[in-house]
Amino acid sequence: MKTRAMANGESNAGTGTRGVEPPTSRSTVALEWGLGGLLAAPFAVLPHELGHYVVLLMLGVPDLALHYSTVTWDLQEFWEAVQRADLGAAASVAPIWGIVISDAVGPLITYAIVAVCCYGCARWRPHPGLVAVALLAQARIAIGVIHMVREMFDMSRPTNYDELRVSILTGIPVEVFVTFGLVVLLASGTWLLRYFPAGARLVAVISMIGGMGVSMLLYARVFGPWLLP
Repeated sequence: MKTRAMANGESNAGTGTRGVEPPTSRSTVALEWGLGGLLAAPFAVLPHELGHYVVLLMLGVPDLALHYSTVTWDLQEFWEAVQRADLGAAASVAPIWGIVISDAVGPLITYAIVAVCCYGCARWRPHPGLVAVALLAQARIAIGVIHMVREMFDMSRPTNYDELRVSILTGIPVEVFVTFGLVVLLASGTWLLRYFPAGARLVAVISMIGGMGVSMLLYARVFGPWLLP
């Protein structure tokens, strides 16, 4: 028995680290996560805008156009009527409930993107592109956070974003929507953190952020205006 144990020990020593994957180099991690971030912008932004567009298209609002980072239509008369509290005049331009749905569906699609990316990481593998899209899609909530902070200090604040428009039309405090979005961001970000490579997590995070920054710049300055000016 002692001889067999020694033989097994010699056999294991001879195999070295068989079955154990070698650690990934930091340069490989940086490249992989940087490229993941580089692909994120269109997948994080365009589905959100498409959600607005499809609902408004179904409503038949005038002068509707889809752009790379926004949707425009002839909304001046509608919002002027809302500001006067003349809901009848506003409804003559477009149904109020339809505009609420249009403004709400963008954030809802963003949350769906986050859910799909998280599911993809858990079901298949934690691809850097999925992590980057999930996080970048939620970066838009920053405008709501800025609104809340500036409101606390009675400073000028953003006046035109999805959650605020839904709040104006429904009477639900905008803080409810912004807080929900912030909670989703913190929860999903914490959950996705597990998929960053151990031992090179900081390298991966920095590389992904750099990739996302370049992605947003290229999308906003080059590919977006070319695709949907």
